[in-house]
Amino acid sequence: MSEEQQIQGERWTNQTKNILRRLGWRQKGDSNIDIPCTQKATHGKSGEKRKNPHGIDLLLSYFDPYKIEENTVLVESKNRNWAGITTSTLQEFVTQISNTVECARTSPPLIQDLKCSVINDGLLMVWCNETNKYDADKFKEYVRNLKIKKRKKPLNIYIASNKEILRWCSIIQKVEDIKKNYTDFNFFYPSDYFSGGQATTRRQKQLNLSHMFSDYIFAKGEQSVVVHRGTRTEDVNHIFFFAEPTMDELEFMDNCITRYQFEDADRLVIHIHGNNSAYRAQIQQFITEKQESLVESKSHLKIEIDYLVEFKEVPENFTYEE
Repeated sequence: MSEEQQIQGERWTNQTKNILRRLGWRQKGDSNIDIPCTQKATHGKSGEKRKNPHGIDLLLSYFDPYKIEENTVLVESKNRNWAGITTSTLQEFVTQISNTVECARTSPPLIQDLKCSVINDGLLMVWCNETNKYDADKFKEYVRNLKIKKRKKPLNIYIASNKEILRWCSIIQKVEDIKKNYTDFNFFYPSDYFSGGQATTRRQKQLNLSHMFSDYIFAKGEQSVVVHRGTRTEDVNHIFFFAEPTMDELEFMDNCITRYQFEDADRLVIHIHGNNSAYRAQIQQFITEKQESLVESKSHLKIEIDYLVEFKEVPENFTYEE
């Protein structure tokens, strides 16, 4: 690896940390640490035992409302040009982070010293530094072609590329703008059917992995507004919408609004990602029909449409402040 590549890699690791921390995650220990390999026979290459320790770029944690516990995630950041991102290289990255997660689960320094929860999740942050060549559909094809090795104990590997990473930047930018005028703002987690009723609805500032990769992200906030020389608090619900805004998708979102009781507010703001001029008519029709339905049901909820900034690069000012 050249000196320039090393500098770019370290810079991307730092940017990865900044993005995740601004989504409410907390760093565990330092960046770029090593842990011993405890499965040298199976983690080696070409039939030889592994000789080197495993390197970890980042360890971060957040409270997961669905697991009802703190979740520690092992994060690996990769900065590559487009030609350096293929099914083969992604396969290598996934094998690397999977092996590291396996050994991290039983690592005394992580469990005892850093107080990490049992590590079952890995996040691979793959940034293509040639943004004009990056192809989200091609990247998805590469991921579909990956071969997943069966392991004694299951683990989860999440893979983010420019598309997902820049979505998260859009969320961060919008949330920071919202918080300037709000007295309270939190992401909203509906009750989880799969937990058998154990995970109830919750609000928190941290965004968990499953919601980060979702096309719909929900939030609730409170805003003070001036009324007749006084002030009152308005309840404002928010939906960050990353799907293609067809009428079918908008109606599916409407089902979620009803199911999650998201009409219990003064305003509902739907933040649509990117320039969707081809769908402006469908969006307006949905809003008109929804607002008429609310009036008929004697609801005072007002629906607003907002458009998220669509970034092409990670903003340089995205630096976490203590």
